[in-house]
Amino acid sequence: MIKLPSHFLDQMSYVCHCFWMATEAFDQKLAGLRELAREIGSHEDWWLFPTQEPIQGFMGTGQIFIVGDQPSTDEWGPKHPNRKIFYESLHKAGLQNAHLTDLYKRRDFAGALERLIPDDFLEHVNLFKKEIQILKPTLIVGLGQLAQRLLIQNLPDWKPMIPRIYHFAHVERVGMTSGQYETNMRKIILGE
Repeated sequence: MIKLPSHFLDQMSYVCHCFWMATEAFDQKLAGLRELAREIGSHEDWWLFPTQEPIQGFMGTGQIFIVGDQPSTDEWGPKHPNRKIFYESLHKAGLQNAHLTDLYKRRDFAGALERLIPDDFLEHVNLFKKEIQILKPTLIVGLGQLAQRLLIQNLPDWKPMIPRIYHFAHVERVGMTSGQYETNMRKIILGE
C-alpha cells in the first residue's frame, strides 16, 4: 500500500470539497430556473426560449444574460429563420449556455411594449429580478434597442452595463449572415 503525504491528502480533500460546492451551487441554479419555468409555463400566453442542443435557452445557467423585450406571437420552431440564425450565431460565438429570456414573458405583436406598457409589467420585471438572483449574471445584454431601453429603465443598478446586440428579427430582415451576427455578438458580448 502506498502512503500519501498528509499535505497531498489535504489538497485532495480541498479539491473534492470545492467540486462538491460547485455541483451543489449548479444544482440550486437549475432548481431555481425549473421553478421559474413552471411558474411561467402555468400561464397560457407566456413563453420561454426553448432548449435546442447545444443552446440551453431559458435553462442556460451562464453568467451572460441575453434579454429580449417580449416574445412575439410567431411560432418559433427549430426551422424558423430567426431562431436558426440566432441559435447558430450563439453556438459559433461559444454562448451555448447564455441565459436567454425576455423581460416581459407574455406573447404579443412585435413592438407592443413600444406602444403601451401593460398593467402587469412590474410583475414581469420582478420575475426577471428573480432570474438575476438565481444566476447572478456578470453581463446583461439587450436583444435590440427596445429591450436595452426597458432594461436600463427598470434596472437602474445595471444601467451602465447593459449593451445591446442586434435583435434576430432585424438580422433576418436586413439579410445579415450568421457569421456577421456572430461577429456582432463577439464584439459586444465578448469584447473581441
